[in-house]
Amino acid sequence: MLKKILSIFFILTAALLITVTVSAAESALNLQVYLAQSLTKNEEVKKAEMNFEAKEIALAKEKAEQKVRPSPLLLEKAKTELEIAARNLEITKDQVTTNLINDFFNYYKAKNSIVIHQRYQKILEEELENIKEKYEQGILIKSDLMQAEVELKTAASNLKAAVNNKKRAEFKVKQNLKMELEDQLQLNFKEDILKNWQLEENLKELFQTALKKRIEVKEAEANKELQKINYRLAAKDYSSDLDEKEAKNELKNAENQLELIKDKIKLDVNDKYLDHQDSIAEIERYQKLIESFEEALRVKKLYFEEDYITGTELLETQVDLYQSEINYAHAQIDYYLSLAELYLSTGDFKEALNYENK
Repeated sequence: MLKKILSIFFILTAALLITVTVSAAESALNLQVYLAQSLTKNEEVKKAEMNFEAKEIALAKEKAEQKVRPSPLLLEKAKTELEIAARNLEITKDQVTTNLINDFFNYYKAKNSIVIHQRYQKILEEELENIKEKYEQGILIKSDLMQAEVELKTAASNLKAAVNNKKRAEFKVKQNLKMELEDQLQLNFKEDILKNWQLEENLKELFQTALKKRIEVKEAEANKELQKINYRLAAKDYSSDLDEKEAKNELKNAENQLELIKDKIKLDVNDKYLDHQDSIAEIERYQKLIESFEEALRVKKLYFEEDYITGTELLETQVDLYQSEINYAHAQIDYYLSLAELYLSTGDFKEALNYENK
Protein backbone atom coordinates (compact mmCIF):
# COMPACT_ATOMS: atom_id res chain seq x y z
CA MET A 1 0.00 0.00 0.00
CA LEU A 2 2.83 2.35 0.94
CA LYS A 3 4.56 1.63 -2.38
CA LYS A 4 1.34 2.45 -4.22
CA ILE A 5 0.97 5.76 -2.38
CA LEU A 6 4.61 6.66 -3.03
CA SER A 7 4.20 5.75 -6.71
CA ILE A 8 1.14 7.99 -7.04
CA PHE A 9 2.99 10.77 -5.19
CA PHE A 10 5.98 10.59 -7.56
CA ILE A 11 3.71 10.60 -10.63
CA LEU A 12 1.81 13.66 -9.35
CA THR A 13 5.08 15.42 -8.48
CA ALA A 14 6.52 14.73 -11.94
CA ALA A 15 3.32 15.97 -13.58
CA LEU A 16 3.42 19.11 -11.46
CA LEU A 17 7.05 19.77 -12.38
CA ILE A 18 6.26 19.34 -16.08
CA THR A 19 3.29 21.70 -15.75
CA VAL A 20 5.40 24.31 -13.96
CA THR A 21 8.15 24.02 -16.59
CA VAL A 22 5.70 24.39 -19.49
CA SER A 23 3.95 27.26 -17.72
CA ALA A 24 7.26 29.05 -17.15
CA ALA A 25 8.25 28.60 -20.79
CA GLU A 26 4.93 29.95 -21.96
CA SER A 27 5.13 32.99 -19.65
CA ALA A 28 8.71 33.80 -20.69
CA LEU A 29 9.14 36.84 -22.92
CA ASN A 30 10.40 36.31 -26.45
CA LEU A 31 12.12 39.12 -28.34
CA GLN A 32 8.88 40.47 -29.81
CA VAL A 33 7.01 40.63 -26.50
CA TYR A 34 10.06 42.03 -24.69
CA LEU A 35 10.32 44.87 -27.24
CA ALA A 36 6.60 45.59 -27.15
CA GLN A 37 6.48 45.81 -23.33
CA SER A 38 9.70 47.81 -23.06
CA LEU A 39 8.60 50.36 -25.68
CA THR A 40 5.30 51.04 -23.87
CA LYS A 41 7.25 51.79 -20.67
CA ASN A 42 10.08 53.86 -22.17
CA GLU A 43 10.21 57.55 -21.16
CA GLU A 44 11.56 58.76 -24.53
CA VAL A 45 8.70 57.05 -26.32
CA LYS A 46 6.18 58.48 -23.86
CA LYS A 47 7.57 61.98 -24.52
CA ALA A 48 7.18 61.51 -28.29
CA GLU A 49 3.65 60.18 -27.71
CA MET A 50 2.74 63.27 -25.70
CA ASN A 51 4.06 65.49 -28.50
CA PHE A 52 1.90 63.55 -30.96
CA GLU A 53 -1.14 63.98 -28.73
CA ALA A 54 -0.45 67.73 -28.51
CA LYS A 55 -0.47 67.94 -32.32
CA GLU A 56 -3.75 66.00 -32.39
CA ILE A 57 -5.26 68.59 -30.04
CA ALA A 58 -3.84 71.41 -32.17
CA LEU A 59 -5.44 69.91 -35.28
CA ALA A 60 -8.79 69.56 -33.50
CA LYS A 61 -8.59 73.22 -32.47
CA GLU A 62 -7.72 74.27 -36.01
CA LYS A 63 -10.68 72.33 -37.39
CA ALA A 64 -12.94 74.15 -34.94
CA GLU A 65 -11.35 77.46 -35.92
CA GLN A 66 -12.07 76.73 -39.58
CA LYS A 67 -15.80 77.19 -38.90
CA VAL A 68 -15.18 80.78 -37.79
CA ARG A 69 -12.12 81.66 -39.85
CA PRO A 70 -11.69 79.33 -42.84
CA SER A 71 -8.08 78.87 -43.96
CA PRO A 72 -7.27 75.76 -45.99
CA LEU A 73 -3.52 76.39 -45.71
CA LEU A 74 -3.56 76.61 -41.90
CA LEU A 75 -5.63 73.42 -41.76
CA GLU A 76 -3.20 71.67 -44.10
CA LYS A 77 -0.31 72.95 -41.96
CA ALA A 78 -1.85 71.49 -38.79
CA LYS A 79 -2.36 68.14 -40.54
CA THR A 80 1.24 68.12 -41.76
CA GLU A 81 2.58 68.97 -38.29
CA LEU A 82 0.58 66.02 -36.92
CA GLU A 83 2.11 63.78 -39.58
CA ILE A 84 5.60 64.98 -38.65
CA ALA A 85 4.87 64.23 -34.96
CA ALA A 86 3.73 60.74 -35.95
CA ARG A 87 6.95 60.20 -37.92
CA ASN A 88 9.00 61.48 -34.99
CA LEU A 89 7.26 59.00 -32.70
CA GLU A 90 8.20 56.13 -35.03
CA ILE A 91 11.81 57.36 -35.27
CA THR A 92 12.03 57.50 -31.48
CA LYS A 93 10.68 53.95 -31.24
CA ASP A 94 13.27 52.74 -33.78
CA GLN A 95 16.12 54.43 -31.90
CA VAL A 96 14.98 52.99 -28.57
CA THR A 97 14.44 49.56 -30.17
CA THR A 98 18.09 49.48 -31.26
CA ASN A 99 19.21 49.86 -27.64
CA LEU A 100 16.64 47.36 -26.39
CA ILE A 101 17.82 44.73 -28.87
CA ASN A 102 21.45 45.23 -27.81
CA ASP A 103 20.45 44.74 -24.17
CA PHE A 104 18.47 41.58 -25.03
CA PHE A 105 21.32 39.93 -26.93
CA ASN A 106 23.97 41.05 -24.41
CA TYR A 107 21.98 39.20 -21.77
CA TYR A 108 22.11 35.99 -23.81
CA LYS A 109 25.76 36.48 -24.68
CA ALA A 110 26.57 36.61 -20.95
CA LYS A 111 24.25 33.69 -20.19
CA ASN A 112 25.85 31.47 -22.87
CA SER A 113 29.34 32.37 -21.64
CA ILE A 114 28.57 31.13 -18.13
CA VAL A 115 27.73 27.64 -19.43
CA ILE A 116 31.04 27.40 -21.32
CA HIS A 117 33.10 28.76 -18.40
CA GLN A 118 31.46 26.26 -16.01
CA ARG A 119 32.18 23.37 -18.35
CA TYR A 120 35.83 24.35 -18.82
CA GLN A 121 36.36 24.95 -15.12
CA LYS A 122 35.35 21.32 -14.58
CA ILE A 123 37.61 20.17 -17.44
CA LEU A 124 40.59 22.11 -16.05
CA GLU A 125 39.97 20.68 -12.57
CA GLU A 126 40.27 17.20 -14.07
CA GLU A 127 43.40 18.19 -16.02
CA LEU A 128 44.94 19.56 -12.82
CA GLU A 129 44.36 16.22 -11.09
CA ASN A 130 45.98 14.35 -14.00
CA ILE A 131 48.99 16.67 -14.04
CA LYS A 132 49.31 16.51 -10.26
CA GLU A 133 49.36 12.71 -10.43
CA LYS A 134 52.10 12.71 -13.06
CA TYR A 135 54.01 15.34 -11.08
CA GLU A 136 53.92 13.16 -7.96
CA GLN A 137 55.17 10.27 -10.08
CA GLY A 138 58.12 12.42 -11.16
CA ILE A 139 57.03 12.46 -14.82
CA LEU A 140 56.23 16.18 -14.99
CA ILE A 141 58.02 19.17 -13.49
CA LYS A 142 56.60 21.71 -11.04
CA SER A 143 56.07 24.38 -13.71
CA ASP A 144 53.50 22.08 -15.37
CA LEU A 145 51.62 21.83 -12.10
CA MET A 146 51.80 25.58 -11.53
CA GLN A 147 50.57 26.28 -15.04
CA ALA A 148 47.59 23.99 -14.50
CA GLU A 149 46.77 25.85 -11.27
CA VAL A 150 47.03 29.20 -13.07
CA GLU A 151 44.70 28.08 -15.86
CA LEU A 152 42.16 26.81 -13.34
CA LYS A 153 42.32 30.10 -11.42
CA THR A 154 41.88 31.98 -14.69
CA ALA A 155 38.83 29.88 -15.59
CA ALA A 156 37.34 30.55 -12.15
CA SER A 157 37.97 34.28 -12.59
CA ASN A 158 36.43 34.20 -16.08
CA LEU A 159 33.36 32.44 -14.67
CA LYS A 160 32.97 35.05 -11.95
CA ALA A 161 33.30 37.86 -14.52
CA ALA A 162 30.71 36.17 -16.75
CA VAL A 163 28.27 35.85 -13.83
CA ASN A 164 28.72 39.55 -13.06
CA ASN A 165 28.23 40.44 -16.73
CA LYS A 166 24.99 38.48 -16.72
CA LYS A 167 23.88 40.34 -13.59
CA ARG A 168 24.62 43.68 -15.31
CA ALA A 169 22.78 42.64 -18.46
CA GLU A 170 19.86 41.25 -16.46
CA PHE A 171 19.59 44.47 -14.45
CA LYS A 172 19.47 46.52 -17.67
CA VAL A 173 16.78 44.29 -19.21
CA LYS A 174 14.75 44.48 -15.99
CA GLN A 175 15.15 48.25 -16.06
CA ASN A 176 13.82 48.31 -19.62
CA LEU A 177 10.78 46.31 -18.49
CA LYS A 178 10.37 48.42 -15.31
CA MET A 179 10.75 45.31 -13.17
CA GLU A 180 11.79 45.33 -9.53
CA LEU A 181 15.20 43.99 -8.55
CA GLU A 182 13.69 40.97 -6.79
CA ASP A 183 11.43 40.09 -9.75
CA GLN A 184 12.36 36.97 -11.69
CA LEU A 185 13.35 37.65 -15.30
CA GLN A 186 12.17 35.05 -17.83
CA LEU A 187 13.25 35.49 -21.42
CA ASN A 188 12.69 33.00 -24.20
CA PHE A 189 15.34 33.08 -26.91
CA LYS A 190 14.43 30.44 -29.52
CA GLU A 191 17.89 29.96 -30.98
CA ASP A 192 16.85 26.85 -32.93
CA ILE A 193 14.13 28.83 -34.71
CA LEU A 194 16.45 31.81 -35.18
CA LYS A 195 18.75 29.63 -37.27
CA ASN A 196 16.20 30.13 -40.06
CA TRP A 197 16.41 33.91 -39.64
CA GLN A 198 18.70 34.79 -42.54
CA LEU A 199 19.27 37.65 -44.94
CA GLU A 200 17.43 37.06 -48.20
CA GLU A 201 17.82 40.46 -49.94
CA ASN A 202 20.83 41.85 -51.78
CA LEU A 203 22.27 45.29 -51.05
CA LYS A 204 20.36 47.03 -53.85
CA GLU A 205 17.06 45.62 -52.58
CA LEU A 206 17.95 46.72 -49.06
CA PHE A 207 18.56 50.28 -50.30
CA GLN A 208 15.17 50.30 -52.03
CA THR A 209 13.41 49.03 -48.91
CA ALA A 210 15.15 51.59 -46.70
CA LEU A 211 14.26 54.57 -48.90
CA LYS A 212 10.68 53.35 -49.03
CA LYS A 213 10.19 52.45 -45.35
CA ARG A 214 12.59 54.50 -43.23
CA ILE A 215 10.58 56.95 -41.18
CA GLU A 216 13.26 59.64 -41.49
CA VAL A 217 12.55 59.86 -45.22
CA LYS A 218 8.83 60.15 -44.63
CA GLU A 219 9.41 62.79 -41.96
CA ALA A 220 11.69 64.80 -44.27
CA GLU A 221 9.09 64.53 -47.04
CA ALA A 222 6.40 65.76 -44.65
CA ASN A 223 8.66 68.64 -43.55
CA LYS A 224 9.21 69.54 -47.20
CA GLU A 225 5.43 69.72 -47.68
CA LEU A 226 5.14 71.85 -44.54
CA GLN A 227 7.72 74.32 -45.86
CA LYS A 228 5.79 74.48 -49.14
CA ILE A 229 2.70 75.50 -47.16
CA ASN A 230 4.69 78.09 -45.21
CA TYR A 231 6.07 79.48 -48.47
CA ARG A 232 2.58 79.74 -49.95
CA LEU A 233 1.39 81.51 -46.79
CA ALA A 234 4.35 83.89 -46.91
CA ALA A 235 3.73 84.59 -50.60
CA LYS A 236 0.36 86.10 -49.80
CA ASP A 237 -0.12 89.84 -50.19
CA TYR A 238 -0.05 90.61 -46.44
CA SER A 239 3.45 89.10 -45.94
CA SER A 240 6.64 91.07 -46.45
CA ASP A 241 9.22 90.26 -49.13
CA LEU A 242 11.67 89.22 -46.42
CA ASP A 243 9.16 86.73 -45.01
CA GLU A 244 8.69 85.28 -48.48
CA LYS A 245 12.45 85.01 -49.08
CA GLU A 246 12.93 83.38 -45.67
CA ALA A 247 10.16 80.86 -46.39
CA LYS A 248 11.62 80.11 -49.82
CA ASN A 249 15.02 79.50 -48.23
CA GLU A 250 13.44 77.14 -45.67
CA LEU A 251 11.81 75.22 -48.51
CA LYS A 252 15.14 74.81 -50.33
CA ASN A 253 16.72 73.73 -47.06
CA ALA A 254 13.99 71.10 -46.55
CA GLU A 255 14.54 69.78 -50.09
CA ASN A 256 18.28 69.59 -49.48
CA GLN A 257 17.72 67.91 -46.10
CA LEU A 258 15.62 65.22 -47.75
CA GLU A 259 18.46 64.31 -50.11
CA LEU A 260 21.00 64.36 -47.26
CA ILE A 261 18.84 61.98 -45.23
CA LYS A 262 18.56 59.59 -48.18
CA ASP A 263 22.36 59.56 -48.55
CA LYS A 264 22.86 58.98 -44.82
CA ILE A 265 20.37 56.12 -44.82
CA LYS A 266 22.11 54.39 -47.72
CA LEU A 267 25.44 54.80 -45.92
CA ASP A 268 23.92 53.35 -42.74
CA VAL A 269 22.44 50.36 -44.59
CA ASN A 270 25.75 49.72 -46.38
CA ASP A 271 27.67 49.76 -43.06
CA LYS A 272 25.18 47.41 -41.37
CA TYR A 273 25.25 45.11 -44.41
CA LEU A 274 29.06 44.86 -44.23
CA ASP A 275 28.90 44.33 -40.45
CA HIS A 276 26.55 41.41 -41.05
CA GLN A 277 28.88 39.93 -43.67
CA ASP A 278 31.72 40.25 -41.15
CA SER A 279 29.64 38.39 -38.54
CA ILE A 280 29.14 35.50 -40.96
CA ALA A 281 32.87 35.34 -41.64
CA GLU A 282 33.60 35.34 -37.89
CA ILE A 283 31.29 32.38 -37.29
CA GLU A 284 32.96 30.42 -40.08
CA ARG A 285 36.42 31.31 -38.75
CA TYR A 286 35.68 30.16 -35.20
CA GLN A 287 34.02 26.99 -36.47
CA LYS A 288 37.26 26.10 -38.27
CA LEU A 289 39.37 27.05 -35.26
CA ILE A 290 37.29 24.84 -32.99
CA GLU A 291 37.60 21.90 -35.40
CA SER A 292 41.36 22.46 -35.58
CA PHE A 293 41.87 22.74 -31.81
CA GLU A 294 39.62 19.74 -31.12
CA GLU A 295 41.77 17.59 -33.39
CA ALA A 296 44.98 19.02 -31.93
CA LEU A 297 43.71 18.35 -28.41
CA ARG A 298 42.73 14.79 -29.30
CA VAL A 299 46.27 14.09 -30.51
CA LYS A 300 47.95 15.88 -27.58
CA LYS A 301 45.90 13.92 -25.07
CA LEU A 302 47.24 10.72 -26.60
CA TYR A 303 50.80 12.11 -26.45
CA PHE A 304 50.25 13.25 -22.85
CA GLU A 305 49.03 9.81 -21.78
CA GLU A 306 52.19 8.33 -23.25
CA ASP A 307 54.35 11.04 -21.59
CA TYR A 308 55.53 12.45 -24.93
CA ILE A 309 54.55 16.05 -24.11
CA THR A 310 54.40 18.21 -21.00
CA GLY A 311 51.28 19.27 -19.14
CA THR A 312 51.89 22.87 -20.27
CA GLU A 313 51.73 21.84 -23.93
CA LEU A 314 48.46 20.03 -23.33
CA LEU A 315 46.99 23.00 -21.45
CA GLU A 316 47.92 25.45 -24.20
CA THR A 317 45.70 23.62 -26.69
CA GLN A 318 42.95 23.10 -24.09
CA VAL A 319 42.87 26.85 -23.40
CA ASP A 320 42.94 27.68 -27.12
CA LEU A 321 39.86 25.53 -27.61
CA TYR A 322 38.23 27.06 -24.54
CA GLN A 323 38.73 30.62 -25.85
CA SER A 324 37.57 29.65 -29.34
CA GLU A 325 34.31 28.23 -27.98
CA ILE A 326 33.69 31.46 -26.04
CA ASN A 327 34.40 33.52 -29.16
CA TYR A 328 32.16 31.27 -31.26
CA ALA A 329 29.27 31.63 -28.81
CA HIS A 330 29.70 35.41 -28.89
CA ALA A 331 29.94 35.39 -32.69
CA GLN A 332 26.62 33.54 -32.95
CA ILE A 333 24.85 36.18 -30.85
CA ASP A 334 26.63 38.95 -32.79
CA TYR A 335 25.28 37.40 -36.00
CA TYR A 336 21.67 37.73 -34.82
CA LEU A 337 22.36 41.22 -33.48
CA SER A 338 23.95 42.36 -36.76
CA LEU A 339 20.97 40.99 -38.72
CA ALA A 340 18.53 42.78 -36.43
CA GLU A 341 20.47 46.04 -36.80
CA LEU A 342 20.56 45.61 -40.58
CA TYR A 343 16.79 45.19 -40.79
CA LEU A 344 16.35 48.13 -38.43
CA SER A 345 18.46 50.25 -40.79
CA THR A 346 16.06 49.40 -43.63
CA GLY A 347 12.93 50.21 -41.63
CA ASP A 348 11.76 46.63 -42.23
CA PHE A 349 12.50 45.23 -38.78
CA LYS A 350 8.91 44.44 -37.73
CA GLU A 351 8.37 42.21 -40.76
CA ALA A 352 11.77 40.57 -40.36
CA LEU A 353 11.09 39.92 -36.67
CA ASN A 354 8.24 37.55 -37.50
CA TYR A 355 10.78 34.71 -37.88
CA GLU A 356 8.88 32.70 -35.25
CA ASN A 357 5.86 32.55 -37.54
CA LYS A 358 7.78 31.64 -40.70
